[in-house]
Amino acid sequence: MALGAIILATMVGAMAKLVERTEDNDLVLRAKTQAEALGRLYEMYYERIFRFCVYRLFNKEIAEDVTSAVFLNVARGIRDFAGRSEQDFRYWLYAIAANQANAYIRKSSRRKKLLAEAAGSMVLARADSLEKSFEPDWPGLYAAILRLKPKHQTIVTLRFFENFSYEQIAQILDVSEATARVTLHRILNKLRNQLQTVFDGEI
Repeated sequence: MALGAIILATMVGAMAKLVERTEDNDLVLRAKTQAEALGRLYEMYYERIFRFCVYRLFNKEIAEDVTSAVFLNVARGIRDFAGRSEQDFRYWLYAIAANQANAYIRKSSRRKKLLAEAAGSMVLARADSLEKSFEPDWPGLYAAILRLKPKHQTIVTLRFFENFSYEQIAQILDVSEATARVTLHRILNKLRNQLQTVFDGEI
């Protein structure tokens, strides 16, 4: 391909991404007053938030309930949402999801139920993508994660299951990027035996 064609293709791709971001930003602004726009955001983000809740709570039925609570909070608070971009909305949405999941886990009776789920035979979809010869102790790993403080569970989930950068995690949790890095390092020291085979090289 000629250099001119490569440059043109690159420019077209960049313009397309810019248009998409602009449309998404406009959707967020319209969602503050238009139910149709809010519904489109729900469709865009439901699966992502549900997946996040499954990884945090280890139970699909519970995750569905918590995900519903997340979007109910979004509907109630969208008019007062101060952000003006899709990125602002995404960080706000994940912060709400983290708070809802943490609130569920803090109740001791629910925590025991989740530990029982994690310590049983449950293996989430992520394990399906691994080679058959590679069989980490997923139930043990989930049980170990669930014994962490709720905020620490959120950091692990955002980093390794949602693939968020440290900068993004810092935005969601309203901490500095350095704090996010140091906190995760300390968490992984506690979980080293379980995590070193699952997340090898990702720290």
